[in-house]
Amino acid sequence: MDTENPKTAIEYIHSLGRFTGKPGLHRIKALCEALGNPQDRLKFVHLAGTNGKGSTACMIASALQAAGLRTGLYTSPYLVQFYERIRVDGVMISDDDLTRLCERVTVACESLTLPEGETIGEFEFTTALAFLCFVEQECDIVVLETGLGGRCDATNVIKNAEVCVITPISLDHMAVLGNTTAVIAAEKAGIFKPGTAVVCADGQPNDVQRVLRRACDAAGAVWFGGAEDCRVLRCDIGGSAFVYEAQGYTIAMPGRHQLQNARTALRALNALRERGWNIPTEAAVRGLARARIAGRLERVVDQPLILLDGAHNAAGADALCHAVDELLKMKRLHVVMGMVRDKDYETCVHEVASRADDFYACVPDAGERSLDVHTIAELARQSCKRVYECESAEYAIELALEHAKMNDCILICGSLYLIGECEKILRGRPKATD
Repeated sequence: MDTENPKTAIEYIHSLGRFTGKPGLHRIKALCEALGNPQDRLKFVHLAGTNGKGSTACMIASALQAAGLRTGLYTSPYLVQFYERIRVDGVMISDDDLTRLCERVTVACESLTLPEGETIGEFEFTTALAFLCFVEQECDIVVLETGLGGRCDATNVIKNAEVCVITPISLDHMAVLGNTTAVIAAEKAGIFKPGTAVVCADGQPNDVQRVLRRACDAAGAVWFGGAEDCRVLRCDIGGSAFVYEAQGYTIAMPGRHQLQNARTALRALNALRERGWNIPTEAAVRGLARARIAGRLERVVDQPLILLDGAHNAAGADALCHAVDELLKMKRLHVVMGMVRDKDYETCVHEVASRADDFYACVPDAGERSLDVHTIAELARQSCKRVYECESAEYAIELALEHAKMNDCILICGSLYLIGECEKILRGRPKATD
C-alpha cells in the first residue's frame, strides 16, 4: 500500500469495506494479537446505545481531560474529517501518525490467516489503529464508543472497562441488531464485563431496563445507579443550566435530550470516582461546560440562524422535534433534509416536515444508500405546503438562504452524511459566537 500521504491512507481504509465476514470478534482479536494487543495496556470507559453516544462520550472525555488525565476519545462516524474519530486531549490524530500507523496495521493484516472469504473491515482496522495511537500517546484513560451494537462490535475486543455506559436504546439497524428494543438491548449489553461498573441512561423503556439489569447480573458486572432528576435553570438555543446532586452545571449543546446525556455522563464520572479515579467536582463542571460536538443542533450561522443536526432515526427525530418545539417556536423554520434508505425515513420526514414552513428535499452524499429526492419530497408534502426538490445539498442551502429572513431558522438534518457535506459547504461562513 502506498501511504506516502494521509489521503492515500484514508482511501485505503475506506476501501476495506463495511461488512467483511461473519459477525464476531475473531477478526479483530487476531489483528490485535498480531499488533501485540495494545488494548490490554489501556483503561476504558466503553459506551453503547442507539442515540446520544457521541454527545455523552464527548462530555465524559472533556471532564476527564479537565481533571488532568490524558484522555483518548474514539468515536464514529466522522462528519468532515476522518481524523475526528481518534483524539487525544481533544486533538485529532495527526497526518503523520495516521499514515505511519496505517502502514503498521496493514502489515499486521497481511500476516493473518482468516476464515475463507473474510477480511479485516474498515471499522476493525480503524479500531486497532486507534488502540496503537492511544498507547503511543500514553493515555491514562480512553473513552471508547461502539460503532454498531456491542456484543460483536470491534471495540468489544477489550478485556475489561472501568465503566460501561448505555445511552438511550431505540429501534435502529434492525437488519443487523434485531427487530425489538429488547433484542437490541441484549446486543448492546454484550459489552458488560465481570466487575465493571454499568451506568444506564435514565428513561429507558421497561423492557430495555429489564434486559440490561439481567445482563448486568449475568456478566458479573456492578449496576451503578444515581439520581434521575435534575433541576433545570435554563434551556435555550445557547445550551442549558441545571442542578444535579446539589451541584450546578452548564452545557453548551442545546436540547432536553442533552440534559439526559449530561446526567449519564455525570453518573459515569461518579462511577469512576468509586473506582479510585481522582475527578474533582470542579473538573466535571469545567468539562461539561467546554464539551462540544459537531452536528448536534450545532449553530453555524447566526443570521439567519443555521442549525445542523445529525438525527437519523425515529428516536433521534423525536428528540430533535421536541427541541424545535421548545427552542424555535417563535421562528419561521426552513428545513433542508436528506436521508438514507435503510432508516425509518417515513417517520422521520413526517415528524420534521410537520414543523417546517418551507421544506427543501435533497440527497445526502451516501452513494447507493441515499434516498432519492422525489421520495423525500412526496413524504414532506403530506405535512408541509411548501416543498422544493433540490438537485444538491448546496442548492438546497442556497435556496433556503434566498427565502429566509434574518430572524428565521434554517435546520439541516436527516443524515450524518448530509451534515458532514453541509459542514464543508458552510465552513467559509461566519461561525456563531459562544
